[in-house]
Amino acid sequence: MKKYKLPLHIKNYVKTELYDYKTNKKIISELEKDNKFKRTRTYLLTLQKINRIDKVLRNLSKEDKEAIKIIFFEKHSQVYAEMNDNLTKDMYYNIMNKMIYLTAIEFELI
Repeated sequence: MKKYKLPLHIKNYVKTELYDYKTNKKIISELEKDNKFKRTRTYLLTLQKINRIDKVLRNLSKEDKEAIKIIFFEKHSQVYAEMNDNLTKDMYYNIMNKMIYLTAIEFELI
């Protein structure tokens, strides 16, 4: 859909950040147990990315959140999601592009 059109390099960067969200959250929770890492640049940047993605997720509808969970956090392919999660091809790509677009706005990339 043209509504969520982004340059390819921005789309790929944001998509990677969304796929890494769950892993980054685990890393942050482990680092928070050790106080000496709370002030490192990597910790602060990763925490900022997580907080921005969380902000976008809070503003989505319940149905969109479920689809985002399937697409980015459980990493289901479009075919798998269509067969097992009742997500049509159009819904899959529309919600994926919507999340990438809104996250890019939140990351101030566009």
